[in-house]
Amino acid sequence: MVTPAASPATTSEDMALLRSWIASIGACPEHMPCSFIYGGTQINGIPPQWHPVSTTRTIDANLIERVHEATDTDTGLSVRVEMLVYRDFPVVEWVVWLCNSGDVVTPVLSDVQALDGHFEGVSPVLCHCNGDFYSEEGYRPEQTPLPEGSGLTLAPRGGRPCDGAFPYFRLQFRDGGMTLAVGWPGQWSASFGGDRDGVSVRAGQQLTNLCLTPGERIRTPRITLMFWNGDPMRAVNLWRRWYLTHVLPRPDGQPLQPLLALASTDTGEEFTAATEANQIEYMTRFKRQGFDYDVWWIDAGWYPCRDEEGNRRWPRTGTWEPDPERFPNGFAPISARAREDGARLLIWFEPERVTRDSWLWREHPEWLLQVAPTDAGESPNSLLNLGNPECRQWLTDHVCALIADGGIGVYRQDFNFAPLEYWRQNDAEDRQGINENLHVQGYLQYWDDLLARNPGLWIDSCSSGGRRNDLETMRRSVPLHYTDYGYGIHPIKLSFHHTLMEWIPYFKECTLSWDRLVEGDERRFDRTMDSFSFHCGMAAMLFATADIRRDDYDFDLGRRMISIWRRAAPLLLYGDYYPLTPFGRSGEKWVVRQFDRPEAGDGMVQAIRLADSPAEAFTALPRGLDPQAEYLLESAETGEQRRMPGAALLSEGLDLSLPARSGAVWFYKRV
Repeated sequence: MVTPAASPATTSEDMALLRSWIASIGACPEHMPCSFIYGGTQINGIPPQWHPVSTTRTIDANLIERVHEATDTDTGLSVRVEMLVYRDFPVVEWVVWLCNSGDVVTPVLSDVQALDGHFEGVSPVLCHCNGDFYSEEGYRPEQTPLPEGSGLTLAPRGGRPCDGAFPYFRLQFRDGGMTLAVGWPGQWSASFGGDRDGVSVRAGQQLTNLCLTPGERIRTPRITLMFWNGDPMRAVNLWRRWYLTHVLPRPDGQPLQPLLALASTDTGEEFTAATEANQIEYMTRFKRQGFDYDVWWIDAGWYPCRDEEGNRRWPRTGTWEPDPERFPNGFAPISARAREDGARLLIWFEPERVTRDSWLWREHPEWLLQVAPTDAGESPNSLLNLGNPECRQWLTDHVCALIADGGIGVYRQDFNFAPLEYWRQNDAEDRQGINENLHVQGYLQYWDDLLARNPGLWIDSCSSGGRRNDLETMRRSVPLHYTDYGYGIHPIKLSFHHTLMEWIPYFKECTLSWDRLVEGDERRFDRTMDSFSFHCGMAAMLFATADIRRDDYDFDLGRRMISIWRRAAPLLLYGDYYPLTPFGRSGEKWVVRQFDRPEAGDGMVQAIRLADSPAEAFTALPRGLDPQAEYLLESAETGEQRRMPGAALLSEGLDLSLPARSGAVWFYKRV
């Protein structure tokens, strides 16, 4: 007999764990689990001789803010810890600010750790992931036991927080555990050490060894901790529920809903062939075919970007104006047409990358950070220094004008090179880490200002795929384009989903099928549309990749599958997630997953038999159902219905049979 999963809703036992941990650090600021070395002296928490002052205020029914502040009167260094304690979830988070409030340079600050604490538990195991780095090996979940005397240190590469490492962790003990996120859109580091009665954890910006000038301040990563009882799958869904409640952006005051995105352009590199005329024409064609889209997508290449030979090349960034040859009226006519269709216009930007001979290169070289040449020659890129307030303010004003004039509804920001050496090579010896810290502050402030000045705007975070999706970034955006790898390779992208759905529920998928490409096909716009493409493309946002310039699509099939996706997408986003098959990349397997809304009594089971799977049948064992209830199940494509007791579904399972390279969605409802 298979028992249903414990409820993912917050319990009194979860909240007791949170209260117990907060009590363990005490009301005293000196017990805060953060640390740094100051003038050669190790400091943990806030020293009592700095005379800390603590305040507490209620933000709303679910949030309490606690602030600890103190100043070293000898040197003028001020410390401010801003902590949020949640009342509706077992979550606490904080960020530490260090400011020079004096009139002379401070002694050196080094080894600044946002988290330096200990967590008690038996048989600790760390669940972690290797992030995204343009490889089929990306998003691989790993488990590392942490017995006494063992240790593990993790960090990304190159300064983008999800590049080769993932700043989200679950520390599992025998009967529960702790979920940890390091919110830092730069080069973080986290260390885990097993000891006699638990695990010690340290996390912060990887390199800090700097003095602060008068009035200057730095910050740590934001640390988010969630405490939970029960099994790891319960922890997954408790996190998803907290994320959807408190992290997922709310443009216009409402949480993002599932959306259909469409795009098309003529031949050429990315969107270098897009024009005002052809964009409006393709929108009209899609509507004529019955595709009611929510987002019209224009990606890289819409700005002046001709190279020395006169060819348009999208990586030639740094002149942020619509190309007057192709968009003589800017984006306003295109966004107006999108609004007529009830949709938003999405426009791609990459402001931090500046290339030679662009407007920013010519007009503001003082805003650019560069690196020394290597054996391969000079870098083609300069880094726009968002740590420079004048630079950031110009960028904010300029992009806000583009958003207002063009009617842009979704601001998409990319970041296609590693910034770490640009920061570190421009740091003075006694200022190591300062350029990164100020840039991170400027980047977050830039996004905050965009959102504040453009009500209803929302942001898509991209960085060569999913390489900058830390929790501070996710509080302001969604990662629609979570990887640059394998859009049309079904086993690979489904393995990526396995991890993403545990941590970041809102992302975009597309309907590409590269295993059916024929000569002359483009890899971005797929004319081989079939139902399998849609089954492997199920996500909170669907990018329908039909090449609307052609007439040889089965558009009727596309409309039918989009209607199934629209029915499934709210469950994919807001349901509790249960992977009913293990993580894997083999094309010889089934991929089966369940999304359940226990409060509503409904959900879905999605089953995919990959192309090379020899098994014609699979029995799915759902979780989270009510064993005392009866459920009505319906196959989305065939209409077949089954009526089954919850107890039978939990113990005997749902029998499925599919041809190779096909999928099925079974919706269910408690009756």
